[in-house]
Amino acid sequence: MSSSDQLKYCFHGQHSRPLAEFKTLPGTKQKRQVCALCYQKIMTDRKKHRVLAK
Repeated sequence: MSSSDQLKYCFHGQHSRPLAEFKTLPGTKQKRQVCALCYQKIMTDRKKHRVLAK
């Protein structure tokens, strides 16, 4: 079984996705990986909060 076929659990979205789709979130003290879908949602939310804070 290749690494792209292996599933990893995404604790943010509470689902399993292929390991190849996971990305590390920037700016955290601990390395936290989430799937690409959750990564996109988190980064969009962070941008919205930055705009509202100005």
